[in-house]
Amino acid sequence: MVAMHYLLLRAASGRVGDSLGALILEGTAALGIFGAYLAGVRGDAIPTSKLGVLFAVASGLCISVASILLFFALRRGGPVASTGTIVLGGGVAISAILAPAIFSEAFTVRKIIGVALGLVALAVLATDGSSSNGQNPPETSTSKPSNE
Repeated sequence: MVAMHYLLLRAASGRVGDSLGALILEGTAALGIFGAYLAGVRGDAIPTSKLGVLFAVASGLCISVASILLFFALRRGGPVASTGTIVLGGGVAISAILAPAIFSEAFTVRKIIGVALGLVALAVLATDGSSSNGQNPPETSTSKPSNE
């Protein structure tokens, strides 16, 4: 599903404004999650705390900013293969580096090697230099409504 998400996001970028696209994306995701919740997909029963809600809200705000920036990067011609990988992989790498300090998670030699390999892969993708061969969707003007 994540692969389809990136492909569809790339198709939408340039056909809808960055913030509006992110709003549509996140709003639709919220509706899907709400529908699953109503259908009884809730996971384990865990007591809800104010701090848990606060962390979930902060996480939602972070993903909102990431969605807007991802729309922007794809609209500017960032290829799906590297743009999505850098966003997702970069977040995972940063989380893996910070989690031991924040949550006292073990940071083993194996994890250090894995994060290092991931960072090398991100660097390779970030410096690829290939273009998207003119396959960018047309830029839309804010003065003319689009029929797409």
